[in-house]
Amino acid sequence: MKGQESLEMVLIYSIAIIVIGSVFYIIFTFFPSLTGATSTPSYSGFSGFQVLQQGYISAKSTFYIEFQNLLNENVKIDGISMIISGVNYTGFVCSKTYLPALESTECNLTSVSLGSSFNGNGYIYYTPTNISYTPVIASSGNIIN
Repeated sequence: MKGQESLEMVLIYSIAIIVIGSVFYIIFTFFPSLTGATSTPSYSGFSGFQVLQQGYISAKSTFYIEFQNLLNENVKIDGISMIISGVNYTGFVCSKTYLPALESTECNLTSVSLGSSFNGNGYIYYTPTNISYTPVIASSGNIIN
């Protein structure tokens, strides 16, 4: 009799632990805003360029964006800007300013305090290098962190 009661108690506690674990899994998976988690960084737009990754490193007060040149021509990167809540951030430093087709570069903006969650518009300013006269062209997109 005691053995059966012990087995029933272990079974009931095991089921209770599984139910509680399932509830927490559902909350953390399907409702991340309830747990204080921020949205997944994303980006859209930037015609002619593929953003490979971007993000904000709060410990270094640095925003970074890495992108690849998908244009069928070599370009000179003239600048990067990002407008967040009406503030235009333009002090990006890129690892490469001459970007052949299909190559990538990373650009960093340091000493900014953007916080852990933001969204805004980004611009990649470039000049094609295979024509003698070319205006600076802007490729625009949306950045969400």
